[in-house]
Amino acid sequence: MKIYDFLIIGAGSAGCNIAHYLQKNGKKIAVIDKEGIAGGGSGAAGAFLSPLPGKENPYNSFVNSALMYSLKFYEEFAPQALNKRGVLRVANNNFESEKLQSNSIKSRYLNTKELQEISQNFTQIDGYFYENAAILNPNEICKKLIEKCDFYKEDVSELIFEDGFYIFENFKAKTVILAQGVIKPLVQTPYIEISPIFGVKIDVKTTTKVPFNIHKSISISTNKSDGTVAIGATKERHDTAKMECITSCDKCAFYVNSEQGQIETLLREADELIKLENLEVVKIYRGARATIKSYFPVIGKVVNFNESLKKYPSIKNGTKIPPNLLEYYPNLYIINALGSRGFVLAPYLAKILGENILNDTPMPKELSSEKLFYKTARKN
Repeated sequence: MKIYDFLIIGAGSAGCNIAHYLQKNGKKIAVIDKEGIAGGGSGAAGAFLSPLPGKENPYNSFVNSALMYSLKFYEEFAPQALNKRGVLRVANNNFESEKLQSNSIKSRYLNTKELQEISQNFTQIDGYFYENAAILNPNEICKKLIEKCDFYKEDVSELIFEDGFYIFENFKAKTVILAQGVIKPLVQTPYIEISPIFGVKIDVKTTTKVPFNIHKSISISTNKSDGTVAIGATKERHDTAKMECITSCDKCAFYVNSEQGQIETLLREADELIKLENLEVVKIYRGARATIKSYFPVIGKVVNFNESLKKYPSIKNGTKIPPNLLEYYPNLYIINALGSRGFVLAPYLAKILGENILNDTPMPKELSSEKLFYKTARKN
């Protein structure tokens, strides 16, 4: 039976990045996923690496710090998988012109005339251009991240911890990290309420040269290495609905029952930004991404909710019990809720979580599982 230092459950952007970080630091790593490497939401992601505009606040500061770290990481780690040509942000309902104009990130305003001088295929739009933006090949990057780890395409239905190890059929691991996205976690974490955000992406052939990524309510990529252009969007949020993903995206009613309409919407909205000539849809991707109401991701030790409240029932009344006194599942961590910015956040989060695990480096409170635990316990 093989023995690993860490088993990572989930081979999307989060799982592959934390696996790479720990392996690079001398740990023996196994990664397991029932759908394969980047087989879920990460493989279906547009993998756009873009800044978050607006006046500075804790969330966009976090996202933009992660972006700068991750761009540098990908440029050094897999330059062939990265296409860095910047992004044009066009005003929409979420980011009106005033918000884009007064944001804290360096940008350059391009009016309609200037854009049409760059490409006659641009329509009557204007926007703000950000140099530090790119697009990745998600499947290529995930495979490269774990090429020095052992990968198992299997389904894990339960966690069994005995004599200091998590025991599985063919191997055992000292520590497990849950990076399962929208899939129901293997232990009870009622303080982490995951809501799936459904996305659709298409790759299209076109004779049009798209000079840089474009983002409005949808995202259009510059021409990738194979010449295709990606068009993608988050199509529906279920922030208030308690939904559980129990099947693959190819069988999900959300996609199967409305696929053609979603594709037509993507193409229509793309046509309102730039004319893609001789267009042919060559591939369709579907995926659900995990998010929580705060929008911040969550990383850290997995708190045993029931046992912690049983030990300290006064937490419900607001008593401040230090995190180190809480009850935790043994040797169990989580990295989840990266939302639609998985490839922006994952390398940065892997560094934070990895340093916490290996060196006991404190992590930012807004990312910690403990913060969500206290909030839920007191609300209950």
